[in-house]
Amino acid sequence: MNAFKDPNAIKFVSLILSLIGLLLMLNSPELGSRLASSWVRSMGGSVGSQEYLQMLKEYISTYKTVGGIFLFVGLFSFLNHRHQ
Repeated sequence: MNAFKDPNAIKFVSLILSLIGLLLMLNSPELGSRLASSWVRSMGGSVGSQEYLQMLKEYISTYKTVGGIFLFVGLFSFLNHRHQ
């Protein structure tokens, strides 16, 4: 049986994708902070506070965006296959 045609498999993958998206969105501040700290280390350990805050905002925003996309695609797929 092809897993891509099995409605239960599609629902399961959709829910997992949605859960990953939700977790990325909820944990975006912590994940963004980790990446910003890593970036500071890669810059020699010293950057201006405005520069750091800008990078922190961008990393957090990236995680929120990717999480939102995962959540949307997962829920859309789940709801779309529910009626088939």
